[in-house]
Amino acid sequence: LALAVMMGLILLAMPWAIIALDKNLGTAKNKNATLRDVFNRDNPNLNILSIARLFLFASRDFWFEVPLPFYLRSPSCEGLGIDSCSLDSDCVTGAQCNMLENVCENINTGGGCGGVGLERIFVGAFLGLYIIVYGQVQSW
Repeated sequence: LALAVMMGLILLAMPWAIIALDKNLGTAKNKNATLRDVFNRDNPNLNILSIARLFLFASRDFWFEVPLPFYLRSPSCEGLGIDSCSLDSDCVTGAQCNMLENVCENINTGGGCGGVGLERIFVGAFLGLYIIVYGQVQSW
């Protein structure tokens, strides 16, 4: 249903986009900037600072997209492979009961342990809310 609504909204916007938008939209009015134009030749320290900031912000973005969701989702290590169980509720959050061996195991195939063990819906909601709030704070 959501996909159909989104397609309908796009189809409603298409006539306006075809008729009303300028044909030269997206074309450069001036010569494109070269890499030599981007860097400041008068102050090399400014270039070093710019490269350091690039790596700083790129590493922050990578942390939020890859390892943080795994950490929030992975169960803690206590009791995995050791604690006996008969139901999934006998295990820590983020783990399930292996009915063949009657021990708690990680629900993520090939995943490690040592995380918080939050539910998938909570991790997604937390990261989404964080991104929205962070963007709002930066826009002030």
